[in-house]
Amino acid sequence: MSVSPVKKEFLEDKDKIRESMQLIRYVCPHKEINYPCVICKDCRDMDLKQFPLKNGFIEKTKNSSLISLILELRDPFDDMLLKRLSNALYETTGIVQKEPEPGFSITFYISEALLEKVQEKEKLVNFISDFQHTFLSETISARSAMNKWERTTTKRLTWEMSIVS
Repeated sequence: MSVSPVKKEFLEDKDKIRESMQLIRYVCPHKEINYPCVICKDCRDMDLKQFPLKNGFIEKTKNSSLISLILELRDPFDDMLLKRLSNALYETTGIVQKEPEPGFSITFYISEALLEKVQEKEKLVNFISDFQHTFLSETISARSAMNKWERTTTKRLTWEMSIVS
């Protein structure tokens, strides 16, 4: 049974994300701590590798990786939701950079230290590879909640003004 080209590309991207999480503890010879090489990029020891994704790009070094994605944002509401979600993920887990890499919608920051806290790495791989779809479905839920709020608030305010519709 053959795999469709889209499915094949999706599986290849998942493999690249898995590869980006093959990290080791590395004490920087300059800073003398396990400093994230993907942030620093100052020395040849970092062993930088780059992988294109269907909707993004990966930069991997010995002890850290950046996985940057371009999401299909439909309007300013989606943009606002992504910024709020990114900030929340940054504050609670540190897995997302506060600001994405230039030209991208979101950048996941994976370090060897973070991976020590992850119980099931495959769940993290799935989360990142499925992020576009997950974000889209979550924005649909947010829009639905906003529409419901708008309807109930309009109804209540109209009633308070004694306007019959």
